[in-house]
Amino acid sequence: MDDPDEIAAALRGTLLDGLPIEEGLGETLVVTGIEPTQLLPAWRAARAATPETGRWPVLTSVDEQWHDPSSEEIEALDRAARTVDPWTVFRWWGTDSQLGREDLHLWLPSRLGEDFAQRVGRDVTLPTTRLAVERLTWERLLADSAAVERGWRTVARLVGTGDWYTPSEGVQLVLLPTPMQWLAPAWLSYFGALRPQGPEGLAAAIWQWEQQWGAELVASWGTMLQFVVGRQPALGEQAWHLALQLLALGGNLEPSPWELALAVTRSDAWFLHDRP
Repeated sequence: MDDPDEIAAALRGTLLDGLPIEEGLGETLVVTGIEPTQLLPAWRAARAATPETGRWPVLTSVDEQWHDPSSEEIEALDRAARTVDPWTVFRWWGTDSQLGREDLHLWLPSRLGEDFAQRVGRDVTLPTTRLAVERLTWERLLADSAAVERGWRTVARLVGTGDWYTPSEGVQLVLLPTPMQWLAPAWLSYFGALRPQGPEGLAAAIWQWEQQWGAELVASWGTMLQFVVGRQPALGEQAWHLALQLLALGGNLEPSPWELALAVTRSDAWFLHDRP
């Protein structure tokens, strides 16, 4: 649908009924007047209408940086989404981060108890990397049911939408001229993808996450992305690899890999953050 009146008819009877709909850059349509307390319900209303409108909704700020892509650029991005390996474009910063004895204590899992952290530390061979310490923590955690229970309490804050960014004003709901969410980087900028092959890598990541986890892009705030997800990974390798993927695209996320790996097994939402 390209006519704002047709979109308004498709949204009639929903939370978006009667809100202004205007033409935006790059053949987008923009819904304004959304209550800040109703952002996710507003998105869900537009998402439910996607089969009828043919448009994927994304919440953004009104001062978001936009692209006006050509049809050739959109087609190229679609091809890349299905062929590029995003994890050759994005890697977690801790993968090659070297640790010596003087730094090791900073990355031991003290939140799981001092005894557990010391046991992990005794098994570390120095010099090492941050990733190796985190991986060792994850392996020891999975083998210790008491530590897993402590871990659940530690990561409760990461489950669901509690960490999501909620702007108090200046919000709009952008209806992209495509039902394919992985094409969102053709119009929207995410700071974490401002690198060579960044938009292609982000499109490929979104395409993979949709296939594997039923992930759906809800919001793009420039330095933050927010998703809802329909499936959770199993506690083990699936959760570990997903956590590293989220950290690769969310370079400013605070949780350790083991914390995020625990959280994603129970969460129906993800939050990514990468800023200057």
